Amino acid sequence: MSSQETQAGGPPPARKALPVLGIIMAAVLLGSAGLFVILAEATAPTAAFLRCWIAVVVLAPLAVLELRRHGRFPPKAIIIAAVSGAALGIDYVLWAQSVLDAGLGVSTVLISVQVIVFPALVWIFGGNRPGWLFIGCVPIMIIGMLLTGGVFGADETAANPTRGAIFGVLSGVLYGVYIFGIHHSRKVAGDFVVAPVQVGTIAAGVMTAVAGLTLGGLDFDLGWAGWGWMIALAVCGQALSWVLLSISSPLVPVPTTAALMLLQPLSAVVLGSLIAGERLQAGQWVGAVLVALIVWVVGGGPEALKRRGKR
Repeated sequence: MSSQETQAGGPPPARKALPVLGIIMAAVLLGSAGLFVILAEATAPTAAFLRCWIAVVVLAPLAVLELRRHGRFPPKAIIIAAVSGAALGIDYVLWAQSVLDAGLGVSTVLISVQVIVFPALVWIFGGNRPGWLFIGCVPIMIIGMLLTGGVFGADETAANPTRGAIFGVLSGVLYGVYIFGIHHSRKVAGDFVVAPVQVGTIAAGVMTAVAGLTLGGLDFDLGWAGWGWMIALAVCGQALSWVLLSISSPLVPVPTTAALMLLQPLSAVVLGSLIAGERLQAGQWVGAVLVALIVWVVGGGPEALKRRGKR
């Protein structure tokens, strides 16, 4: 979206550092989710299924307290959160497979395509045309994703870099659909923070169950260590991360939020290299940096720096 639209529709700039810290924590937690999938040694459908349903259990008490405080969750918001959550469920299955195929860093950078999808959906359904800067950056973003996906050389240890790149981009599209849905759900029911996440997670869990039964990939024989990593994934990479974003993002300007969320793919690349032993080729590093740079520009990072410099 254009900077004018962002400033007009977004919340006033936050003066306190706590919401900014919340977004930073959420981005890093989301960036580490793929590492948990690798360490758990779970199949893609299993990881997606457990990520959702363990998080549903964790979020349930908070959702009940919120409903008691604010009353019934509006039906329109339920529908929006459920539909977007279903997209998220398919996203999780594709993304988990992308992690296993192409590696943690590559898959997490590729889902940054949601930065294109989300404003495009706002344009299509809301009539708010993105600025020319956004439109001009789209071709460069595509080149960056192709580089990151290993078109000109991939990690030699990756199992299936081409399929992983395709699944990573598709998951990013669905990720953008989910963010678009949650964005509208919060507009319909602004008092609710946990409820939209809970409804979306339940819907995502249903889709992961269908995918698991269809693909025959549900395997719960993970051992104690595997279950521990799955619980960490559900708590840190689903429940805590999305609730932190739901609480903090309305208190921080949209461009600043977009810039801070770049910590998600960047932390994934670092964790993948340091912990998971991934070795990206030079072209993939160039693509990762290019994607991160364009996402930062499209997200309003330069405008945020200009405003900070004028203070």
